[in-house]
Amino acid sequence: MDFPTMAAFNKPGMCRPLISSGLWCMACATVLVSPGCTAPQGGVEEEAAVESTSHGVRYARHFSFSADFDTLWTHNADVPAMAWVHGNPGAGSALEGARTTGFVGDPVRLATWSTTHVPHVMAIGAEDTWCASGYVDRLALDAQGDVGHVRNLGGDGGLDEEMLLVSGATVLTSYPFGDPMQGVQARTGVMVIPLREYEEQHPLGRAEYIKVFGWLTGRLEQANAIFEGIAARYDSVGRIGRDKAEALGRPTVFTGSEQGGTWTAPGGEGLVARLVEDAGGHYAIDDSLESAMALVRDGGNVLMDMEQFALIADASDCWGKVVYAPEGWFREDAQNAMPWLDMEGKLLFHCNTAEVDYFGQASLEPDRMLQDLVAIFHGGSGADGAYFLKTPPRP
Repeated sequence: MDFPTMAAFNKPGMCRPLISSGLWCMACATVLVSPGCTAPQGGVEEEAAVESTSHGVRYARHFSFSADFDTLWTHNADVPAMAWVHGNPGAGSALEGARTTGFVGDPVRLATWSTTHVPHVMAIGAEDTWCASGYVDRLALDAQGDVGHVRNLGGDGGLDEEMLLVSGATVLTSYPFGDPMQGVQARTGVMVIPLREYEEQHPLGRAEYIKVFGWLTGRLEQANAIFEGIAARYDSVGRIGRDKAEALGRPTVFTGSEQGGTWTAPGGEGLVARLVEDAGGHYAIDDSLESAMALVRDGGNVLMDMEQFALIADASDCWGKVVYAPEGWFREDAQNAMPWLDMEGKLLFHCNTAEVDYFGQASLEPDRMLQDLVAIFHGGSGADGAYFLKTPPRP
């Protein structure tokens, strides 16, 4: 939750480390760039069949379960919905309503490619089923118990298919963007499940993917209980945010970043806007502003030139940034990054990914992110600065 580089936080093709370097520039809002959430692109009859048998999902839009929870459905934008069942190839026939059925093994031996999936595995205590992961050298596992058995599947150089086979994995979770696992299933026999948690537009939609890992590892009941606790805490903090907004007003929040000369910001229907609104703020970008300023759409993000960015930022009350700053981040650093913007009188805040697991654990703690934002926007006690802090002057 998804405040990284505007375009980077939710960039599906990135395998993000649990402690990651991400630059995120925002203005009184958190920067979580969220690509648009699209409906499954199967036929109308197929979509109806999936919807009629989906249960157990409250916020996520890209996965669901069958009525008896024996089937996991994954919905990927440009392909038919996929049905996953426990068992082995040949143990059953393809399910009605899905063109393809995947068998995840019984018992499951789980491998993860995207590091963003690891916190879900750890939260439900499924280390005994977890046998391999990508980017192991970037995982903060030193305090996570006995995980020395987890094989390293590689990293920037690509998947080590031989190590995947050695690990004994029956299923590998990944992301579909760029199709990084093209042909892996056919060559290795390991089922590849592409997950689109990075495209979920509700903060609780991302957290709800703990149910996918609970279902895979036989811990769905435990995953449901953990998620309900997260949702209850998020709703409680959200009520505080709404009450404070009614009493104190809503500060205008904007977030954006520059990369290669292109300025981007998340759209008004996505995860960033939802976090800001639930925290009692007002996200600056909406349909009317997009139309008035002729902003260009790129999926769930909007593109703008520097002058448009400056106008929106100047009209906002608060600015924020997601940074990787081992030496700390201060108002002077924010001003130096954009010397052509007058930050005097603006409320600045930031998330330092050198200190917090913004790209991993944060997906399971949207309530703590929201609590930080409520305190930043409106003051008060209760927040512990788990992810966001007001940006102080350099001491």
